[in-house]
Amino acid sequence: MERPIRSSRIRRTVRPAALASRTALRWGSTYLSWGQRRRAKRERFVLRTAEDVTRTMGEMKGAVMKLGQVLSLMTGMVPEEMAGQLASLQANAPPMAFSLVERVFLDEYGRPPRAIFKKFEQEPFAAASIGQVHRAELVSGERVAVKVQYPGVREAIDNDLANAGMMLGLAGMLSKGLDAGPIVQDLKDGIRGELDYVREAAHQRRFGELYAGHALIRVPRVYPELSTGRVLVQEYIEGKPFSAAAKLPPAERNRVAEIVFRFAFGSFYRHQLFNGDPHPGNYLLCADGRVGFIDYGCVAGFEMIVVERFKNLLKAIYAGDLEAWRTATERVGLLRKGAPYSTDELWEHMQWFWAPVLQDEVTFTRELAAEMVRRNAQTTGPGGQINRHLNIPAGMVFLSRINFGLAGLFAGLEARGPWRGIVAEYLYDRPPSTELGRRSAASSAGPSV
Repeated sequence: MERPIRSSRIRRTVRPAALASRTALRWGSTYLSWGQRRRAKRERFVLRTAEDVTRTMGEMKGAVMKLGQVLSLMTGMVPEEMAGQLASLQANAPPMAFSLVERVFLDEYGRPPRAIFKKFEQEPFAAASIGQVHRAELVSGERVAVKVQYPGVREAIDNDLANAGMMLGLAGMLSKGLDAGPIVQDLKDGIRGELDYVREAAHQRRFGELYAGHALIRVPRVYPELSTGRVLVQEYIEGKPFSAAAKLPPAERNRVAEIVFRFAFGSFYRHQLFNGDPHPGNYLLCADGRVGFIDYGCVAGFEMIVVERFKNLLKAIYAGDLEAWRTATERVGLLRKGAPYSTDELWEHMQWFWAPVLQDEVTFTRELAAEMVRRNAQTTGPGGQINRHLNIPAGMVFLSRINFGLAGLFAGLEARGPWRGIVAEYLYDRPPSTELGRRSAASSAGPSV
């Protein structure tokens, strides 16, 4: 890519529109065949559309590519062919030319990369929706990862958000009932915050302080003195991509999942912080057994009263008190008061949101992950009627994103664990219920996750 991201509304509308036209024509052609031949053509349609959507999202970057990352996590809601293609957006995308990287450095520092770093690799080792990452070496000899924001991405994102519904509509052709609204809102709230690398660096430093010396969790050191609003410099961590976990034995897959689970929910309940971007490109499997958490662009902080309300909701579930659960759900803001349904009707529909903690041990499967998302995305039938009385309060998009995102990730691992017991640690200040929990407690300066 030799130029900055094309950010005009017209340019960024034309490509999704052209893609939609190609997809419609391709789908229409399947009606010209019958029987086995039609089935074969429709299988090819799904694969070619998945390839086309992924390529377009990767090349456009911005919010459109972020949308592809979100879709790839919806295990069971989009076909395996599409999920597999979109998963490639989690770690890599077409990179921008090095001349554009130099332009960003000149704008931010007034100097090219070679004047700041002892070494700077021109080829990025990762390229994602907002920026790409280069290996470099400081004058002091420390190895670092340098994230550089794409020129024009800020303007492109605002226009992308207007087109996101169209891109989701293409997935809707393959997955009926997928509702673009909540996802687009999530993008608006999350991705704009990710554009400020100074803010991200501050969040990363906070997490680094909380997990310094932790036995299970590694947060790369950030260099705020070298970072700007569009360039973030952090410690380079060696590790295997999260996708490598799928090839591990079951016990090791469960171990990785428990570490990620404890980091996600322990950070919320123990430290009132939420890192809400659960896609594989943000996790590394370190050689020492730790999991590296390397991205802090999508972080939210919560007041203690909000955390306590969520604790009360879960305590009601653990106690089997559905009336208290309904009251707590209204108080949190997830359910509007006065919904014209009995508590039993609401619970039958909404219990899937908390399915992982309803039994002592639960295995994440594609079917479970799909049902969690399907219930949340229903727009028709009894479930759709109930969903009209549900709400995502301001600042809560992160919570739903992490729930469904992790369900998709863990389903890919077929991870089994005592999630109920782990959450009980946070709700009731109980001692660790697993060996990993005990290792966490032994290496935590404050409350363990």
